[in-house]
Amino acid sequence: MNILSIDSSGPILSLTLKLDGKVSHFSDEQKSRASQIILSSIDVLLSKSKIEVNDLDTIVFNKGPASFTGTRVAASVCQAIGYTQDIPIIGISSLSLMAFVYYLKSKYSNITCIRKAYSNKFYVGHFEIDNSKYETIKPVYLCNADDLNFDKKNHYVSDSWEKIIPSLDNDQLKDINYFGEEVPLNSEILLEYAEKYSNFKEPFDLKKTFPDYANHTVEL
Repeated sequence: MNILSIDSSGPILSLTLKLDGKVSHFSDEQKSRASQIILSSIDVLLSKSKIEVNDLDTIVFNKGPASFTGTRVAASVCQAIGYTQDIPIIGISSLSLMAFVYYLKSKYSNITCIRKAYSNKFYVGHFEIDNSKYETIKPVYLCNADDLNFDKKNHYVSDSWEKIIPSLDNDQLKDINYFGEEVPLNSEILLEYAEKYSNFKEPFDLKKTFPDYANHTVEL
């Protein structure tokens, strides 16, 4: 199976191509120029592997919530390629990816991800993971910092601990099992997640190409 993985949700444009088991990578620091380089970068990656875009079987991409511009650019490219070439597109939540990275590091199965949205708001997602399943305990939701709740049975991952921890008292901090390191997201992690948990047999569906970002509905 030929799979292209796209992550432009952060400062680095990250592409991974898996072609009959052989994996190739491309990365470039965007500096707000994702829209200028993403198509040419995909073309370079495919050309080096001597295939055309219509040879792809599936495209997976990080659908956010994340950077508005980066997420929108990746979604637009996937929509164009998927529609014109009738290639299935799989959009994967950045919160799911954060939980997956932490699961790989820790093997903890109950994980809550908190991701900065805008103003004083955060996206929150609860996941249960093992080697054979990945379940969303309840839909990702948006809340204020004051409404964040912590359960000592869960493990927590966030991109914004520096904003969250100062607002908590000592009793709350005592009960939080949190991962303080940065959780890097890229196309390699995206591909690994997709191969483990995604269904590649579904046909192209425009709804699966929609991005998630601030003020948009988040669904998994």
